[in-house]
Amino acid sequence: MLMMYLRRPTYILTLVLFLGMIAVIITACSFKSVYNRMDYLIPSYVEGMVSLDDVLEEKVQQRAQLLVNWHRNTQLKQYAQLLRTFQQDAGPQLNEERVLQHMATMESFWQSLLLRIDEEMAGLLPLLDADQQQELFASITSKNDAFREEYVDIDEEERIEVYSENINDICETWLGDTTQIQQREINKSAAKLQSSALLRLQQRLSWQNSIRKILQSSDKTEVKSQRLLEFFQKNYGHNAELKAVTESNKRVIAQLIVQIFHSLSADQRRHFIDKTDEYIRIFTELAEGR
Repeated sequence: MLMMYLRRPTYILTLVLFLGMIAVIITACSFKSVYNRMDYLIPSYVEGMVSLDDVLEEKVQQRAQLLVNWHRNTQLKQYAQLLRTFQQDAGPQLNEERVLQHMATMESFWQSLLLRIDEEMAGLLPLLDADQQQELFASITSKNDAFREEYVDIDEEERIEVYSENINDICETWLGDTTQIQQREINKSAAKLQSSALLRLQQRLSWQNSIRKILQSSDKTEVKSQRLLEFFQKNYGHNAELKAVTESNKRVIAQLIVQIFHSLSADQRRHFIDKTDEYIRIFTELAEGR
């Protein structure tokens, strides 16, 4: 839960890659089985970042359960409806502006989740003692170093290759094998995408420094919680340079999605319908507790 906030700028590409909105959380297990274990996986991930005493561990478990219940009861059927709507639009009439509308809808879902995570973060972080804070930020530093190595310290050719491979993998998840023409369009689009990795890393470092200052202040726990919540709400989405890069990349991806869907073969279209039907079913069953 903690890193979902601290890493949230890294999800921008996921937000604009409409077809990849689910792929980022699919593992070797089925999506449904992973989702049904989120109330366990979230606390386990947090405990991998910072050692928790029994009291705080119980609080994290309780808040994780509440978060998952809220998400199950309010979000999943909206995801299913979004897929139904995109199914209806994914024909010759699909255009760039319609794709951007779907992206905006998806981003609104993501922002609703971020708001809930912010509230949980603001309540839990001030409960960490000095040693736990030190351990937490050491873990975050390690994550930042790995992020820099993987996404920032790479040359342009490698970056484009990574983008191409990721986009192609997402397309093949939802459409089946891509054609050579589609792969060429993917490669062209990948070359147009601007890297936001350094900007995102800089923003992460700035946020983490501000969070650390709030936690290390002499304020009471309740005041720290309020200051954190205000900070989260004030600073999300206000980096003009990062926003400009993101909007440019959204346009590139929207244009690519239109090109891809206008070139679907009969087999690819059937694959897309089958895959989206599968996730519509999964989201609906999860929302109904099945």
